[in-house]
Amino acid sequence: MIISRKELIRRSAGFFKDKPAVVYENQVLSFREVNERADRLANALINLGLKPRDRVATLMRNCLQYPLTPAEQLFQLDETETRAVIVQHQYLDLIKPIRQELKKVKHFICFDGKEADMLDYDGLLSSASPEEPEGELEPGDIGEVRYTSGTTGIPKGVMLPYWSRLAITRNLLTDHLGGFTSEDRFIALQPLYHGAGWFILPVWMKGATHFIVPRYDAETASGLFDLIEKEGITVVKTVPTVLIRLLDSPDIRSHNLSTVHTIIYGGSPMPVERLKEAIDIFGLVFVNLYGQMEAAMTITWLGKEEHTGQRLSSVGRPCTFVQVKVVDNEGREVSPGETGEVIVQGDHQMIGYLDRPDVTAATIRNGWIYTSDLGTVDEDGYIYLTGGRKSEMIISGGLNIYPAEVEQVLYRHPAVAEAGVIGVPDPVWGEAVKACIVLKEGQQTTEQKILAVCREHLAGYKVPKSVDFLKELPHNAAGKIVYGELRKRYKAG
Repeated sequence: MIISRKELIRRSAGFFKDKPAVVYENQVLSFREVNERADRLANALINLGLKPRDRVATLMRNCLQYPLTPAEQLFQLDETETRAVIVQHQYLDLIKPIRQELKKVKHFICFDGKEADMLDYDGLLSSASPEEPEGELEPGDIGEVRYTSGTTGIPKGVMLPYWSRLAITRNLLTDHLGGFTSEDRFIALQPLYHGAGWFILPVWMKGATHFIVPRYDAETASGLFDLIEKEGITVVKTVPTVLIRLLDSPDIRSHNLSTVHTIIYGGSPMPVERLKEAIDIFGLVFVNLYGQMEAAMTITWLGKEEHTGQRLSSVGRPCTFVQVKVVDNEGREVSPGETGEVIVQGDHQMIGYLDRPDVTAATIRNGWIYTSDLGTVDEDGYIYLTGGRKSEMIISGGLNIYPAEVEQVLYRHPAVAEAGVIGVPDPVWGEAVKACIVLKEGQQTTEQKILAVCREHLAGYKVPKSVDFLKELPHNAAGKIVYGELRKRYKAG
């Protein structure tokens, strides 16, 4: 390692000093102030007796925009052997039911308010030294434990090496953030604890200003457009679910959003028809990012100029410093057009799953991460995710059906806002294809009209056997459709 993470952070604080680093509503912190507060927090934790490699958890706004249930918190805090928990005051009710069971947690710290039986966050910082603490982890040490989204089962603790955040930063700056400078103004429309959090360090290193918003949904769309217009936001990071909600806002065409030169999206498939709408509004400013927690954020990327024609349905080509293959069940690379599993290898990938050696062995083979994502590759090396995870594939009458393929067709109907496709038990076919659809506000259609579009673009066995119109689809905190929850609903009748 040529330069340490600590040195990069210190250097930017010195370069950009009093320039605004973080803006949250009416609060502004400079690079100097953020760095000093970070040093104070580190020293405060050391003063409490925490040592290098001890684990600290946070439960606060945006860092956990959609809070976990108490049961999920208990599981994750207990499994990671967390020593200290920093809790925002508004989320105290989520911690209180499980606090007595958290035997390994020695310190509870309350942020943005005071609680009688908890340490005060601001008090700890004000009494701690602003000097940079000594020591740093080794590159191969566990730097953080992040949990998978849990769309298909119990979330797993992903152990990422300390080096991975630097490697991811390098990958983002090399590919997805090409041309990013200190003049840029960055905003993330998703939780910072999820994909947006990986952008904190590259934005910091370049000296750009990072705007943080607590909410990003249909109700706040107009306010977000006002913020982008007023502050001259240049780079937006988001997920397809949020982007679709913004596209459906009646206010989107009444604002001047011309300062935005880059919109990075990823985390789940983006419907091609909705992507075309977005390009019509914003222009060729989109960058597709494909990654997963096991190989965080940076597996492939699709650049702005590549957002044309057939490639709109692609996740792009491998990141510069990452190797990617599509392989069959024997690990052999498939030919162009054939479906296989996407595997990835890079210096940013996980060490393994926390306390799950069996699952780790099944996922990491010969140094490669087996993603469980199904895809194809074309003659030019562009990768197309054909059907989501292996566990989401539908087998009907012995034939494989990939939900993503059916969903892309469903979005061709102009009334469809969001679609999720699952297999449901069927006495004849084993599984039957069911389409679960949320309509755009004020739009109406029928099952027959939806199926007519499907028959026009899909082979007969892929056409849904039934269509349900729902008020909303289940999503996790990352904005992904939780297919397991959908299947559970229909399994229960």
